[in-house]
Amino acid sequence: MSRRGFLSCFSGVSALATFALALFLSSSILCAEDASHTARAVRLSSVEGGVRIAQGNQLIADPALANTPLFEGTEILTADDGRAELQFDDGSIARLSPNSSLTLTVLRSGAAELTLTSGLGYFELQSPSATGSIRVHFGDSIVAASGGFSILRVSLDNLPGEVAVFSGDAHLERGSALALDLHGGESVMLDASDPSQYVLNGAIEPDSWDAWNSDRDEALTAAAAARTGAADGLPQNSNPAWNDLDANGNWYNVPDQGEVWAPYDAAAAGWDPYGNGNWMWTPGYGYIWVSGDPWGYMPFQCGAWNFYSGFGWGWAPGGCRPWWRGGGWISNIGSAPTWYRLPIRPRPSPPRGPIGRPLRGGFVPPQNAIVSVNNRPAGALASSPHNGHLPVSISGYTVMPLRPVSPRPAYGAASSNRSHPYTGARVIGEERPEPGAAVIPLNPRPAPGAVNRDSRPVPARPAGGGQFAPQPSRAPYSGPAPAHVSSGPPASVSHSGGGGHR
Repeated sequence: MSRRGFLSCFSGVSALATFALALFLSSSILCAEDASHTARAVRLSSVEGGVRIAQGNQLIADPALANTPLFEGTEILTADDGRAELQFDDGSIARLSPNSSLTLTVLRSGAAELTLTSGLGYFELQSPSATGSIRVHFGDSIVAASGGFSILRVSLDNLPGEVAVFSGDAHLERGSALALDLHGGESVMLDASDPSQYVLNGAIEPDSWDAWNSDRDEALTAAAAARTGAADGLPQNSNPAWNDLDANGNWYNVPDQGEVWAPYDAAAAGWDPYGNGNWMWTPGYGYIWVSGDPWGYMPFQCGAWNFYSGFGWGWAPGGCRPWWRGGGWISNIGSAPTWYRLPIRPRPSPPRGPIGRPLRGGFVPPQNAIVSVNNRPAGALASSPHNGHLPVSISGYTVMPLRPVSPRPAYGAASSNRSHPYTGARVIGEERPEPGAAVIPLNPRPAPGAVNRDSRPVPARPAGGGQFAPQPSRAPYSGPAPAHVSSGPPASVSHSGGGGHR
């Protein structure tokens, strides 16, 4: 962390807190010298239904917990009612529909390799950026964004796989036999008997889970509408997790300290940053804190929570170096009132049995692998200063909450100048619509009566892969017709591999 970041976080707090945090920073620096500077995590941002997390031969969490940081080697598995979403620090998104499995094969600064081993996934990928490129493996093929922000659907329901490109451009490779460039509105079905053969469609056949993917996009866009720009100068500023802070609290620019954020309910008597969540055991870091608050990712990976007299708890991000870059989890409480009890990290008890069936045998987590914490007051005070747009007093300064920088663009607007709805990054090949122009969803709902590819049975997972109960087929979905799917039979062209088709 830079000297400026340190002073920004902690000036004005008690000497004891300053000493404690100085000790924290020095220990982090020493640990970082031993730990890989390329350590990287992604956020498990949304969990619905049956979802579990495994790493190597160990089942970590069943059910999975939203806000869990996921590291290299982690596998996410969804049951027949499960759905999961992962957010990357560069603004990319990965989503899993039911009966699917995704492994973070490589996850470090400069590269990310994801492996879809079963089912169906959606991937909203940035082209190579400061954090490197993201490539999706499925079967014997690899697909990645090329030339900008791209939205893909990858399915393994029909081996060796199918890819649909809703927006942007993508590059697909299948060993040395096939290299193919795909563009928005196109889909491809690979050939099981000849890796150089494929069927290219000039349209995208709707899938029953397209609507869910679109709904998740709308939810993230709504959160981004409150973006204040407070995180613009910080690391990971493209991470969608920052938008959760804007949508669930207020930012304040405090002289001599920089930005301070407070959730709306933090002024309630007895409110505790570590009062709602779970301690979760992990093979690489032991117990880590997983917040139960919808905004609870960024404020627990870096920065410090400080208590300000007359105001309450606030979080100062500072340089925001995540704890895993220092080699291990540590509490980030800075200045606290005398009555406050620091969070107590559990000690693992000897394992008495698995928290679920081990995926591939081997050691299982301790008996108390998940330790829940729930000691929050019922709700925020009606007169809480965090709930309004009035001035507040922090460290002797009277400050106003920051306001959103500007309305966010409608996601899915057809057009070469549109911005990515979460990060503001330019999207190549599209233009921003005129005010009042119709907005066309990028992931539309299928037309009534449309052939639903997912009505076919889902292939069973390989033996030993930790599969759930027998997998039912996905239910069909009916809705308005997508603009980019033709009403007649799609144009299908069979090709041989070698190079891009355009």
